Amino acid sequence: MSVTVEPIEGAETPEVSGGSQARPSARRWAAVGLVIVLVVGLVGLWFLRPGRAADIRSGTEVVTAEGLAARYGIDVTLIGVTAAGGMVDFRYQVVDPDKADAVVHDINLFPKLIVEDTGATLILRSLPHSHTQQLDLGGNYFFLMPNAENAIHAGAAVTLVIGDVRLEHVIVQG
Repeated sequence: MSVTVEPIEGAETPEVSGGSQARPSARRWAAVGLVIVLVVGLVGLWFLRPGRAADIRSGTEVVTAEGLAARYGIDVTLIGVTAAGGMVDFRYQVVDPDKADAVVHDINLFPKLIVEDTGATLILRSLPHSHTQQLDLGGNYFFLMPNAENAIHAGAAVTLVIGDVRLEHVIVQG
């Protein structure tokens, strides 16, 4: 038995669907949207990868060791790698306790190190040890910084940034 269905004049013909398939144009827009999201995500990851932050040397003034001591009251005595290369030891002697106190307690003045060859940057974001005592004139103190991604090696030249000044070409000890 065969049945023939003829459309009624003026009536709309219903579409028969074979399931929940989206229209081709909707699928195309979804694919384009997915590609855009992936591209934006990859570009974002490229710019936000570790050690590739904006160059913090920009906008700072180059000073000598004496200039750093005059500005912030410290004389850098050592920047070296320790703990099998996993830490950076930053040592200094206090030449002006009042100025040096700001370096120890103001997060904006915590030391930052930039490897001159690679641009890798280490930023101390919090004090790893307590400096609750008053800094003494002539006292020797230190910061220990994690050597993220093994960025700093003995013999490398680094730039030290503190506040608005930088001391360039400091050779890292082993």
